[in-house]
Amino acid sequence: MDTACTGYENGLHRAGWVVRDPWNVIANGYVRVESGKIRAVGSYDRMTVDAGRVRIFDHGPGVLMPALINAHTHLELSGFQGKVDCTQGFGPWVQAVLELRETLTPADLTAAAESGLREMAATGTGALCEISSLGLTAETVARSGLAGFWALEMLGNASYEPATTLADWPGAIQPTLAGHAPHTTAPALLADSKQAAEGYQRPFSIHVSESDAEVEFIVRGRGDWAEFLTARGIDYSNWNLPARSPIAYLDMLGLLNERTLAVHVLQADNDDLDILQQRQTPVCVCPRSNLALHGRLPAIPDMLARNIPVCLGTDSLASTPSLNLFDEMAFVAGHYPALDPAEILAMATAAGAVALGQTAEGRIAPGCRARMIYVPVNCATKKQLIETLIHIDDKNPCRPLFAGADTTADRSDAE
Repeated sequence: MDTACTGYENGLHRAGWVVRDPWNVIANGYVRVESGKIRAVGSYDRMTVDAGRVRIFDHGPGVLMPALINAHTHLELSGFQGKVDCTQGFGPWVQAVLELRETLTPADLTAAAESGLREMAATGTGALCEISSLGLTAETVARSGLAGFWALEMLGNASYEPATTLADWPGAIQPTLAGHAPHTTAPALLADSKQAAEGYQRPFSIHVSESDAEVEFIVRGRGDWAEFLTARGIDYSNWNLPARSPIAYLDMLGLLNERTLAVHVLQADNDDLDILQQRQTPVCVCPRSNLALHGRLPAIPDMLARNIPVCLGTDSLASTPSLNLFDEMAFVAGHYPALDPAEILAMATAAGAVALGQTAEGRIAPGCRARMIYVPVNCATKKQLIETLIHIDDKNPCRPLFAGADTTADRSDAE
């Protein structure tokens, strides 16, 4: 029996626990891997295993679980950690980010993004949706060995360029498009971008209902944000404003469906949540960033009560202290003590897979990619295990068992 394993090596992987998904946990379980795919999952029986003459990797008494899914991050801002004041309000924060970005070279931003990606992979993230406003992270993410999407962000009044190709990339990362936000991107550009992503059946991410400035601008068609746009040369006179709310505005534009990922959703009333429920639109919350920038948290229990898929993102290091999703889960557990721990774990795994349309990720099941992590916990019951996983306070909480944990890996390794 082998005890060492790097990547998702072929054979049988055994651990004290196997989390198939947050509601299905096997004690003394195994995962059989062939050619990077999961072929079988079950209870470990040494006599049965020996009869199969397979290579066995015994990871220990801890847990094998699906790699985590970071459904919203901005790696281009990874070099901004501790350099931007989050306490002065959203508008000043945006201005500070733009000013700082202008002092850095593309090489600086790319190097920081590579460092941020290594942090994510080392702490268990196996799939992501990276939002890129400058287009600098495409190669870094594409060759990372992770799964998910790289999204080029649309902003302002520019026209959509058909040359912005969404053709398939090699490996498990695919390109898509994102709208920045309803208060920063022209409705025609949002509609064209959404239509292009829809043509490839890929997710379309957009920040919405995040800030007071956004809500004021959408509801009144004027205010501080209107002045900010005017100062940056963005003409919003034909944006069909005002509207009842940012979410109602996106719905009016026909942008909401199961492949639109609504990010943040901090200022949504019951009518807004009803729209998201009716359109089957998933929500990505980034609670640490939300509290730092806006002093408020999203209504996660209300969303879950409506069966809205809710997943987790870290946002960027300009507004959050780490890209570690275990940190994000622990924060959610601490600020939403009534939430079912299994729901919180699902937000970082299975729900993220649903939100991004990544059916081969987020679970340990036959046919899924063998993108797993081993967490060295010691628990006596399933309940204790799940609670422990969402309260981990550890800079290096896990051992990744996927090729993307080495960001220098060739992207062909992801398949």
